This record gives sequence, structure tokens and C-alpha cells, in this order.
Amino acid sequence: CLPPQGRSWVASLDPVKMTDELGHPRRDLRRINPMEPALDDVGMILSVDPPGCMDIDDALSYKALPNGSHLVGVHIADVTHFIPRDSALDREAARRATSVYLQDRRLDMLPRLLCEDLCSLCPGVDRYAVSVIWELDKTGSVVK
Repeated sequence: CLPPQGRSWVASLDPVKMTDELGHPRRDLRRINPMEPALDDVGMILSVDPPGCMDIDDALSYKALPNGSHLVGVHIADVTHFIPRDSALDREAARRATSVYLQDRRLDMLPRLLCEDLCSLCPGVDRYAVSVIWELDKTGSVVK
């Protein structure tokens, strides 16, 4: 399941190869710059993991829209790119269910190569994520 390139693996920049495991095209969110908004810009993206965290796998995005609505996104590292359904690694991760954080160590659900590197949503590094983006009105109701 792990790529032979190890830590030197890079996400494909080829739009033909930028599909998820079901063949759906991925949306490229790498060009986000809150100082220079583009039409497809989702605004600023912030990690929700604490400082010093080695497995940055969750993020939120926010952008105020000119119509008064808000664009809000939730972004989760896409481990399914590396872990085929029902593989030995998938079954072991399901058995563990989560990473466990103890005072002096961490027991990872996935191999460190995945959770600390290839699936870690670090700034300036191309990574795959599963994202849900909503447009919310002033009251917080979903517009689309």
C-alpha cells in the first residue's frame, strides 16, 4: 500500500491522474491566496491540529463572500489514496479505530510515513484531501 518512493512521493499535478479512488476529478485548492482571491478560491485554510502536532490531518477554510454569505470548508487528509479498501492495512486501521495519545508517546492508527508525512496537510506541500465546502447565509443556513 505504501508508495515505493517513500517520503519522496509527490501528489500528481497531472489533471488526468488527479482523480479519487472512484475516478472523480479532484479540485485543486493549492493556489489559495487570501490576499489575491480567485473565482475558485475557498479563502484561508487553517489547521485545527495543535502546534507541534506531527499528523496534521484536519483543516478548516473560511471566506467572506461579497453577497454577505460565508464559504466554509472542512478538509480531511485522504488516506484512501494509499490504503485500498479491505487491504491488510485497512483492516488493521479499522481494528485500531484511532490514534491514541499518551503522556509520553503516541500509538498511531496508520504507519508514520502516512500519518506524519504523505497524509499530513502541511503548508506548501501538495497533498490529497477530502473536502466539503458549503456556502452559508448570515444565519448559518446552507445556501449551497
